[in-house]
Amino acid sequence: MKLVSFGSVGIERPGVLQGGQILDVCAALARRGHFGIHTMIDLISLPHWQEILKVLIDECLPRDWVDASGVRLGAPVPRPGKVIVIGANTYSHVAEAALVSNNEPPLEVMALAKAGTAVVGPNDDVVRPDGARTLDYEVELGVIIGQAVRNIPESRALEAVAGYTSVNEMSDRDMQTSSHETNSFYRTHFLGKSYDGFCPAGPALVTLDEMGEPGDTRLRTWVNDELRQDDTLLDLVFPVERIVSYLSKVMTLLPGDLICTGSPAGVGAFREPLGYLEPGDTVRTDITGIGGTANLITTLETLEPV
Repeated sequence: MKLVSFGSVGIERPGVLQGGQILDVCAALARRGHFGIHTMIDLISLPHWQEILKVLIDECLPRDWVDASGVRLGAPVPRPGKVIVIGANTYSHVAEAALVSNNEPPLEVMALAKAGTAVVGPNDDVVRPDGARTLDYEVELGVIIGQAVRNIPESRALEAVAGYTSVNEMSDRDMQTSSHETNSFYRTHFLGKSYDGFCPAGPALVTLDEMGEPGDTRLRTWVNDELRQDDTLLDLVFPVERIVSYLSKVMTLLPGDLICTGSPAGVGAFREPLGYLEPGDTVRTDITGIGGTANLITTLETLEPV
């Protein structure tokens, strides 16, 4: 099953994507007397939400469907409560960063974070902020949590996952590493990753039953049609189960929380010459079985007024 959030910014509604059509879940539920579901978090917080959706699909009316080509897609969860970024979690990325990583993967999950306001839709424009000259891209498998969990064992961790999505986990590297500081202790990872728009996600939340094996699941990024990243989920140092279980030992994970699980080699910061994004560039991601994002890099001056 593929779930989407569709509509204008700030008022996206949950839907089920099938063959170019979107089932308007809010409308279908309202017709059955259920009016309390407004967002994707509302939906996936329901017990047995997948079974509910299967019944809706079987019993819905033609007017409950919307043409997907005629609506804007937001991120599957437009405003997640938490966005957690797992750093240095692919062997290939650790290797390309050998000058700073010594080509040694971390011994335990390395967790960073982004502001939830960084999340945007899969096809929204991304503003390169004034002064941010080191805008970088990273395709990552996004894990969307589907139930509140704390201290969940690794053997059961996937029970807490509603589904997966594709994420472009973007950063301003100068801000992230505090290049203006002489002491690297004063890094500001969170700010460097949290500019508005620095987390395009989508196009859909894909349930686990529709995903293939890790070795068959490719993560790719193109910048202006140049392939920059290409690897599979076998490149992950820590798999999804380990990440979810580890994080749940520290914090309660809630429905809609987004975990970005790590990016393969090919990021702009380690290319020769450097491969940072410039206004006018289009950056695309794709993950097998999910699809991906396609975002034009722009500036404040080129955006239409709100």
